[in-house]
Amino acid sequence: MSIPTAIQTSYAGCRFRSRLEARWAVFFDHLGIGWEYEPQGYVLSDGSCYLPDFLLDCGTWVEVKGDPKRVDINFLYRAAVDLPAMSAVREEGPRLLILGPVPAPWPIHPDDGDLGWLSLEVDEEGVGQQIVGFGSYRKNQRPWVHCTSEVVPHLPIPRTPSEGWLTPTFDPYESGRPDAYAAARSARFEHGERG
Repeated sequence: MSIPTAIQTSYAGCRFRSRLEARWAVFFDHLGIGWEYEPQGYVLSDGSCYLPDFLLDCGTWVEVKGDPKRVDINFLYRAAVDLPAMSAVREEGPRLLILGPVPAPWPIHPDDGDLGWLSLEVDEEGVGQQIVGFGSYRKNQRPWVHCTSEVVPHLPIPRTPSEGWLTPTFDPYESGRPDAYAAARSARFEHGERG
């Protein structure tokens, strides 16, 4: 069985490889997050090539995946280590953020919770996982860290299998931005429409 080909999509002067990437650009724009699309490719220490999908203004590289079966965990760990630390507008964000399909907005008040996405952070001890969300992005100009790889009872961090890497975690204690998710999901790109 062949894998369907993603539809290339134009938005904000960029030609995205997929509509999913364009929807995330709409999401970033809705929140006032500065982004660059595929600004630079890199050769990793094992000789493999990597072209991250986005670079955010908080210095965070972003990888967008629509299919959990196409997530190579080991490759993303290597990429997190090898990608250069980039300068941030205000506070530095995580090294590499992994985003999946744009979820439907949750039907509650925006102050009643936020979605958290898996990110990889690099320090002197190696690569650690964090769950980060965008609800408080405007405050510090970086994703808000919901929790790290330590055990937090209400926020389990997916470690394996890769299917859990693209599923956001709901945190009832942070304020969220369902409006940005709604804008990204409802963006239309046909016939010259602009997200």
